[in-house]
Amino acid sequence: MAQSFWNSFSPPCSAASFYDTQLMVWLRINCKSMRHCNATDLDWAIIFPIAIWVLWLHRNNLVFGKSAAQKDLKAETMAKAAEMAYLGITEKHVKAKTKIQVRWLPPPFSWMKLNSDGSSMGNPGLVGGGGLIRNANGEWVKGYARAIGCATSVAAELWALRDGIWLCISLKVPAVVFELDAKLVIELLKKDMENPNGVGILVADCKEGMKKIPLVRIQHCYRETNKCADALARRGVSLAQDFTIFMDPPSDVAFLLNLDSA
Repeated sequence: MAQSFWNSFSPPCSAASFYDTQLMVWLRINCKSMRHCNATDLDWAIIFPIAIWVLWLHRNNLVFGKSAAQKDLKAETMAKAAEMAYLGITEKHVKAKTKIQVRWLPPPFSWMKLNSDGSSMGNPGLVGGGGLIRNANGEWVKGYARAIGCATSVAAELWALRDGIWLCISLKVPAVVFELDAKLVIELLKKDMENPNGVGILVADCKEGMKKIPLVRIQHCYRETNKCADALARRGVSLAQDFTIFMDPPSDVAFLLNLDSA
């Protein structure tokens, strides 16, 4: 019975190799076969394991007296194999998530890096801004924070960046990497486009200030690498005065600086 079942599929190999091969080799060869079944358009590697399963279930039903009617085992096998092939072809594979290491990186030799950020209690809402300058060794140079008042989150980001630009100008820094986590602000600065939310003057001030620095780069960073600037921006929200410059890092920022340098 089993041999007639297998013969009905016309296995894509000689009868001698199909029936006279050692069991484990037989299973491995057929399960890894790259050929189509001679009697169908399906891959033999799909049909073969399902055929074994169907045959095994049929054998158990006979042994334990559960077979109620004679089945067309080949038709059952082909139906299951076709379903399996369909599922395999149409399944939407979810891309494996790739983990990337995110950390703050120092600027090139002889450059400074300014990280800035805005902090908002709503959009619009009470906002603050802040940032810090570090050298190529990752060492603190200056920091700042501003209480902005009621504004949008985009305005807060631009205020923070503008303050950082003019602080760099006052320090006569010749080469600066400006790094922030707001992609929209970077787009506003790099392109000639309509400025949303009435921030045109802030954008123009930032562009004008950057022209006064000989070497400038502006780049996006992940929020996780901008924690020092974020801490200063949060200070800005509740700042008593309009603007302050920190000669030394506040204690909470000093802790974050050490983490960035680790």
